[in-house]
Amino acid sequence: MSFKSKSLNSPVLSRSAKMLNKVIVVDGMIGGGKNLVSIIASSLPKVEMWCHKVEIEHICALNYLGHISLNGAKTLIQTWVDEEFFNLSMSRNTNFRPSDYSSMFHYVKPLKYLKRLFEDKSKAIDRVSKEKPALNLMTHVNTHYSEPIFEALGERLIYIRVTRHPLTTYMLKHNIRWTERWGKENRDTQLLYEVQDENLNLVNLPFCAKDFGKKYLNANSTDRTILLFNEWIRKSDIFIDDIKKTTKAKIIEIPFEKFVFQPNDYVKKIAASLGVEPDNFTYKMMKKQKVPRSSLTDSPYFKVFKDSGWVAPKKKMSLAEEFAEARDFAKNTASSEALAILDNLAKYYEARHDL
Repeated sequence: MSFKSKSLNSPVLSRSAKMLNKVIVVDGMIGGGKNLVSIIASSLPKVEMWCHKVEIEHICALNYLGHISLNGAKTLIQTWVDEEFFNLSMSRNTNFRPSDYSSMFHYVKPLKYLKRLFEDKSKAIDRVSKEKPALNLMTHVNTHYSEPIFEALGERLIYIRVTRHPLTTYMLKHNIRWTERWGKENRDTQLLYEVQDENLNLVNLPFCAKDFGKKYLNANSTDRTILLFNEWIRKSDIFIDDIKKTTKAKIIEIPFEKFVFQPNDYVKKIAASLGVEPDNFTYKMMKKQKVPRSSLTDSPYFKVFKDSGWVAPKKKMSLAEEFAEARDFAKNTASSEALAILDNLAKYYEARHDL
């Protein structure tokens, strides 16, 4: 970092070293299919294995809440991202736990990271400059707050937004569990803010609910999930539509419902934005991830998804059947007001993504 301003009271931060390597950022709903898109993107030539950078989510949230300037957030992201290129190039901070979905053992070329452990540091640094690998980062429901990412990376950025229909039983149940966990588990990384309940007790709510905190506070878990869906989907759509008019970044929107049935169209778009072609490793990974699929829920078994509420389907269901099943679940657990919000959101989503 360096100071551009002559005034030490309000310095303008900047990062003088400018890398040109592409940076993929995959964002989407919690449980919305980001893992699937990220791991396939990582199988493209010259793309590193994907990793979740929660600190980028936090810095975007802090900027959104006014706790850090856009200039400060942008400069931190530039610095962190460039550091991550070198970390991955020498297998520093690489996940070697076989049971984790983000482990290098699920990467298409796992031996690459094992070999890097024993390389000289200078070779790792040269690789970043000469081979120009692309970074592959994941964030969670961060699109609405992601202005610092676009400011930091500009034309280096390939922003992939994975969307998903709000009316699936898995999505509802998975996010309901998160609304019940936030603020109660030590491992939770959600940024929370304090409010007083009706008994004047201090309680913690997720920062993204600040515009409807009282309603969220008094809602049950299903209603809270629906309120968050409405916030995340609609405001992220507005942000994406606006940023497209000014940014030099490449933006690719991927509806999960279309990706699982027609993955090649989107994989080719991602590859083209990187200046590469899908290869045998890419198609091998697509086959491993069972895309294209014959139904929305026909995914390969993985324990983390089972623990999150995924259940192997008893039969192949059409999208209409999936949505009808989810609405029955919502009807039995949500208030009439929240159900109306969910119905309107479903129609809005289907119209935007031509489902």
